[in-house]
Amino acid sequence: MIQHSYPLPLSGIQFGKTFTLPAKAATTLNVQAVLTTLAALTQQQGLQHGWLLVIAPPWQLTKQMLEQAGIQSQRILLIPQKQIGRFDNLMRDALTCSTCSAVVSFLPEDQHELEDYRYLSAKYGTPLVNLPTDAFVQHQMAH
Repeated sequence: MIQHSYPLPLSGIQFGKTFTLPAKAATTLNVQAVLTTLAALTQQQGLQHGWLLVIAPPWQLTKQMLEQAGIQSQRILLIPQKQIGRFDNLMRDALTCSTCSAVVSFLPEDQHELEDYRYLSAKYGTPLVNLPTDAFVQHQMAH
């Protein structure tokens, strides 16, 4: 696995090309934590070009919310759950394309496809940041 360290303001955690918030911290994940993470990602060296793709956030994130958090909203591509036809295809395409600087997902840690996504992240060099939440429901993969 390619290892780069991108510090995020989530309990001082360092992560490499793939990162999953520990389950203990995931239960306290909220909109502010997600906004703080997105702000850090948009400012990371090496992630300055391309889309920061946020797939199926469990909260509605508005342009105003992003801008208030200091996030360059023109670099963020938010795809709400209702606009996703095939979640698995979207994740695989996003991780293997050259136009995404990073992919942010909200999958449960025990989601079996997550290992495949981590592999693709390492192989293609597209950072995957997974922020599991209790609000994410398992049926999302079926859609």
